[in-house]
Amino acid sequence: MSMSQKRRRFLLSTLGVVCASGLMAGAFGSRQSSKEQKLPVLLGCAQRADGGFEVSAISVDGKPCYRVPLPKRGHGIALSKDHRIAFVFARRPGEFIQVIDTDSGKVLSLFEQQEGRIFYGHGDVHGEYLYTSEGVTETSEGIVGVYKISSSGGLSKVREFSGFGIGPHEIRVVNDTTLAVAVGGIKTRGREKLNIDDMAPALVLLDRENGEIKGRYELHDHQLSIRHMAVTSSGGVVVAQQYKGESEDALPLLAVLSSGGQFYSLNAREDQWQRFNHYIGSVACTDSQIVATSPRGNCFGVWDMKSGELLEIGSLLDASGASADKTGFALSSGSGRLVMQKTEKSHTYHDSDVVWDNHWVML
Repeated sequence: MSMSQKRRRFLLSTLGVVCASGLMAGAFGSRQSSKEQKLPVLLGCAQRADGGFEVSAISVDGKPCYRVPLPKRGHGIALSKDHRIAFVFARRPGEFIQVIDTDSGKVLSLFEQQEGRIFYGHGDVHGEYLYTSEGVTETSEGIVGVYKISSSGGLSKVREFSGFGIGPHEIRVVNDTTLAVAVGGIKTRGREKLNIDDMAPALVLLDRENGEIKGRYELHDHQLSIRHMAVTSSGGVVVAQQYKGESEDALPLLAVLSSGGQFYSLNAREDQWQRFNHYIGSVACTDSQIVATSPRGNCFGVWDMKSGELLEIGSLLDASGASADKTGFALSSGSGRLVMQKTEKSHTYHDSDVVWDNHWVML
């Protein structure tokens, strides 16, 4: 998705952060500092007013904490177990991982991808290891990179897994033994897509220790590219799709692999799926709800976790990042608009002065 003037409305000169401190404190109070220093509670990639790129953080009362420049446009962010270190991934075809201290924004290290390989923009952490989605530049063969994390935030590659498909995107740790990989199934040259007619997406489960395939799940239409994921509190995996078929089609864009192995699509009417314009950008889960954003549809949707039914669609210009804890969620947008919801109460809208990019995380 291009960062155009049309989609990324530069409101930096007119918007101020006006998030209500009561709501933010209630939702993210665990990061509130007892000192005067404000600790960040939400962290995401963004675009600067001068056209450059950064990582931006806001505090419990909605105030900006820091903005850290990035070499190029960023995408996903992975967090250490204690949330004190963030691994910021370059957007596909990515060349770097920038590691920062989440309290201060201090850059701890910058890891650059080797020649002939790319990062696909996502990763996840288990213990002392970072797992990343990568690929071979010429073939788009999928790679899972396994990196040892040093005490100072440095990265060293110790092994990699392959043989599960082409064009992987998001990767998530499901549990102590299992990784989930969203295999988009698309061969690319830069950002150009080369095999739309015979693309082969899948949700693949890998053994975390040796990379062996433990399960492979495919949707009924091979042009539903599986891109993003969220792990439910019960150990299920929610997958979000981007449809590459005919514009008049209206196919389900979210599916769930339950902890018991059932793979099924979430429910919505055809006209409601059309509202998302064939594109889910980010997905997150509370204990009871699934929330997903659509930057191309300028909206977000909320589904009931138990029934799989769509509860509502809300308008949000250039809807982007989605993050959640057990009881509430937070959404960002390229227009600076934010949406917050706590314990299934009515969500509230706020403004920020940040042109948020596709993803952000809750600290």
